[in-house]
Amino acid sequence: MPVPQEVPLPRILVPLDESELAESALPWAAELARVLGLSLHLVAVYDYDEEGWRKAGIDTEAGPTAIAATLQAYLEQSVGRPPFSGLEHTSEVRMGDVSDQLTDAALEGDTRFIVLASQGEGGLSRFRRGSVADALVREGTTPVLIVRQGGRAAAFRRVLVTLDGSDVSEVALGPAREIADAAGAEVHLMRVINPVVDSGWTGVGPAPDMGLITEQLTESAIAYLQGRARPNERADVLFGRPLDAILQYAEEHDCDVIVMGSHGRGGIVRLALGSTADAVMRASDRPVLIIPHRAVEE
Repeated sequence: MPVPQEVPLPRILVPLDESELAESALPWAAELARVLGLSLHLVAVYDYDEEGWRKAGIDTEAGPTAIAATLQAYLEQSVGRPPFSGLEHTSEVRMGDVSDQLTDAALEGDTRFIVLASQGEGGLSRFRRGSVADALVREGTTPVLIVRQGGRAAAFRRVLVTLDGSDVSEVALGPAREIADAAGAEVHLMRVINPVVDSGWTGVGPAPDMGLITEQLTESAIAYLQGRARPNERADVLFGRPLDAILQYAEEHDCDVIVMGSHGRGGIVRLALGSTADAVMRASDRPVLIIPHRAVEE
């Protein structure tokens, strides 16, 4: 009688590069793995510049082997600490462009999330983690949890979902509720309106009745949130600039993670400079979970 093959658990991909910054993502990845019953898959990527090594007098044959062995040992050591006890994990070392290799790794196996660390405005780690996160969201289909170094202790007690009335923003609802249901967390839905901007008035011609417009926008936003919220979920409408309102709400209600939908390439929240998602990611002191719209489409 054939022995049944054990099916690997779905996994969380965690890129590491031997830096403390990258390792700050590990507690959040571990907590998410425990909550959802997932495994961890640690990945380290290095570039192979044969010509550069030759000019430096380095053995181009022994070099990659030695680097891969060192990085593999580092990955195994990273999950050998008490916080990761009992979690299933795998690891691999890849050679090539970091963004390309991580995108490929996310497509292999059953990868449910990618978790990586950010230090905010100063950039994202020594391998240009900002551009890496951007590429993973634009090109990939896997939700990306971006953790701020030196931030909060890893926990999922209150989950904030930002909505703007679009299908793109609503892709955040599924993953946010999956995490909240598994962790027993509160779900907060919010929509931000700016009557001056949303009215479409360009400053030419008679000024509209802003009081009436504000009332109409508010009623519409409340009805929209009520139509999306479950009975046990809180829904709030805020006013002003989205970035300020989101950060203020997350702080006042002590939300542990902010979940946002992204259209990916060319989308309104593309993780490009100036977008709401990128601004929140850079300014927030708590993790931001970006859900690519293609994750739902595919």
